[in-house]
Amino acid sequence: MKNLKKSLLAPLALVVLTTSASANSSFMNSEYDKEFQQMQQFINSMVDSHLNRAKLGNFGYPRVNVQNTKEHYIYEFDLAGVYKKNIKLSIDENNVLTLSGKKESKSANKSDNYIQQEIFYGSFSRVMKLPDDIDQEKLETQYTNGILKLTIGKKVLQKPKSKLLEIK
Repeated sequence: MKNLKKSLLAPLALVVLTTSASANSSFMNSEYDKEFQQMQQFINSMVDSHLNRAKLGNFGYPRVNVQNTKEHYIYEFDLAGVYKKNIKLSIDENNVLTLSGKKESKSANKSDNYIQQEIFYGSFSRVMKLPDDIDQEKLETQYTNGILKLTIGKKVLQKPKSKLLEIK
């Protein structure tokens, strides 16, 4: 448990440092502001996803496999025992994916007679920052045998062109 606390405090300390650094505008050059904000958003999504949970029993739940093919990103979430009606999936304008839902207990009898209980039941939420080159117009979902498959197409990112500005 001590190691878990130490590993969770490091990202939290980084959030505190990045927040105080962003308050001082002379600390950063403007060309790094966007990258700094993306890093801070990623860290915040990690904190939201893993630290703000009611129970540590669902830490890292649901598990995910991510594939990067030439034309797609493929995310496969392990949601064994979760009814399709209890799953919510969204992507915001900053390409942050939120998967949330509830895994209901099959048994109405909530007995304390367990010797070992590892199966997670209850509400869950997982937040992930997606790559910048995803095409939100090319999304496909499929839920089969407890696996939620999300396929996202890629788009070509336009690099900003340098240009000579006229000085008046």
